[in-house]
Amino acid sequence: MKIGIYSPYLDTAGGGERYMMSIAEFLSQSHEVHVFLDAHLFEIGKEKIKEKIESLHGIDLSNVNFIKAPIGVGSSFFERLIFLKSYDLLFYLTDGSIFFSTAKKNILHIQSPLKNTNNDLWGNFKLSSWKLIMYNSKFTKEETENSWKIKNVIVYPPVSVDKIKPLKKEKIILSVGRFSGVSQGGQTFYASKNHKSLIDAFRKLVQENSLGEYSLHIAGAAADGDKKYLEELGKGAKDLKVYLYPNISFDDLRKLYGKALIYWHAAGYGEKDPTKMEHFGITTVEAMAAGCVPIVINLGGQKEIVEHGKSGFLWNNPSELVEDTLKVISNDTFFSKISQKAVKRSKLFSKDKFCQNIQKLL
Repeated sequence: MKIGIYSPYLDTAGGGERYMMSIAEFLSQSHEVHVFLDAHLFEIGKEKIKEKIESLHGIDLSNVNFIKAPIGVGSSFFERLIFLKSYDLLFYLTDGSIFFSTAKKNILHIQSPLKNTNNDLWGNFKLSSWKLIMYNSKFTKEETENSWKIKNVIVYPPVSVDKIKPLKKEKIILSVGRFSGVSQGGQTFYASKNHKSLIDAFRKLVQENSLGEYSLHIAGAAADGDKKYLEELGKGAKDLKVYLYPNISFDDLRKLYGKALIYWHAAGYGEKDPTKMEHFGITTVEAMAAGCVPIVINLGGQKEIVEHGKSGFLWNNPSELVEDTLKVISNDTFFSKISQKAVKRSKLFSKDKFCQNIQKLL
């Protein structure tokens, strides 16, 4: 089969991009796979994008062709019709925008709660070419499906649990998530992963419980525009053992996972908007595979991963985050019990299961 894949924000190398490139990696083993680059992505450069994804996510794209395509903002409708007609299957990670596709089979991927705004005559025409939606979690589906009247399926993201193993544990708390903050007037007023909340909770944990030997490590992808946000985080944690790892390689991240005792996540804290919550939680699963005990916010897709009190903990406020962390680190036997269950639970979201589910869609 000749298969096309398009993700408009491929250069960010985030979770959605990882999902799409995992499809490319798997299908390129037995099919001709082309990843489409719109004008913006082509300008950045295919090698730069490819290297970033391979380094950050440990994905092998050696059999995948990255090609310039008449797609995205400013592209020609008629050129696109002719171009896509030669493809047997197209996967598209939509940001809400839709185009009419002439590929034989078309599958939309919706990565986060997204309202369908294509409700006029033209919008319905474009939507008519898409026959299936892949959701990355029950959470995303439940928040979205009433707006998109298309047959759908849930395919959980692939997690390379076989590549991540527990190592000798150290007194490390780890959090992994993209370093992105929205600034105004020189001050960050919104940060998607709520790193500051975690730093504040860590300060309370170590200072109120004499746990100065513990350290907080925060890793994730970062773009050039995130330098200010990283500086703010560094300044806010200068009195603590807090270490930041922007654009850490997957190999180095695996080592951090292996050594960490506890995994924290706070995306969506203080929010009611479902789009600002974690839509699944790949990094939570990775941490569990390494034997970290996950203590993550009780929102979004995290609830589908962590069984509270069995394979980890779900918190509703920072006080619960601190309390649950103390409960785990103060009892080695209890830690080992939860850690083992976390490793077992992580296997439900393996890359093999993802590939099996993608194969069923062909």
